[in-house]
Amino acid sequence: MRRSSIFLFLSLGIIQSYTDEVYAVSSSDEINILLKVAGIIILGIVLGSYWIWQAVNRRYRNPDATFISKKQSYLLMGCFQVYLLLFFLGIDIEYQSTELLQQSLIFLCIFNLFWFLLVIAMLSPQRQSIQDWARYRHQQVNNDETAIVKGLAISLKQDLIWSEKSPALVAIGIHLIITAVIWISWILFWQDNTMKLPAILTLILSFNLILIYAVIAQFILLIKVKKPAIWATGILGSFIFLQPVGLMLMSITPNSYPNWWLFSTFPWLYFDNSLAIAPMLIAIISQWSVLILATFLLTRKIQKLGASNSQKLLTN
Repeated sequence: MRRSSIFLFLSLGIIQSYTDEVYAVSSSDEINILLKVAGIIILGIVLGSYWIWQAVNRRYRNPDATFISKKQSYLLMGCFQVYLLLFFLGIDIEYQSTELLQQSLIFLCIFNLFWFLLVIAMLSPQRQSIQDWARYRHQQVNNDETAIVKGLAISLKQDLIWSEKSPALVAIGIHLIITAVIWISWILFWQDNTMKLPAILTLILSFNLILIYAVIAQFILLIKVKKPAIWATGILGSFIFLQPVGLMLMSITPNSYPNWWLFSTFPWLYFDNSLAIAPMLIAIISQWSVLILATFLLTRKIQKLGASNSQKLLTN
């Protein structure tokens, strides 16, 4: 009887303390924050499960296909960026410090970098698919010299946007436009007007790098080597991380030499230490020059691939 009384007393004490804690939390806004976070997490699990199922089902039906189609990828990108925006909406952009907004943008750029690398891997077709597509385009042009006038140019645009066998560069560009619309809108709501333009330029710097990585990845996948996906992962990983490590080993830190980091693979670290516009514009122009050259080389590679395969077929 005595033991039962002690147990009952302890149980009542635990229940009373739990009730007091719940009342204290419920009397504040913390319960609302917890519910919102729980809702966002559950939504993320549901969306993630849906898209993983779509990718698995697609690869099961056709192991040679990309993980998702380009049409699916546009919807996936919109869902992901809006979902990511829900977390950033918790930042009170009217009253938070400049430093917090800078750190938020840097986190966004880093997170989107890895997300886009995953999207590039899911969308980039293999060498054989590009060969088939390039050969078809080459034969179409040769069979009708006036095809461009009749609508071949329009057909090419549609292929680059929707076709699963065409290079993924245009699709990645569309993904970046979707991302830019969402996040530039968020930046424009910032109260500190002096930060808006540097923040937008920082986004452009990160988007340029993503396009360059997409070109490099597609170029590597066209090389006739064993397991090109592993080669692409290794080369891109080395390209992205070795340069910042080298700068740090030479004591060229973002705090001491921010301009140097504008031309690195982590240019957004400049935004945390300087808001000067001119160096950012120079870096953007430099990136565009590299992107144009890389795209030209990729286009030449694909054209030669299509022409050589057509000649082999004619010879056989």
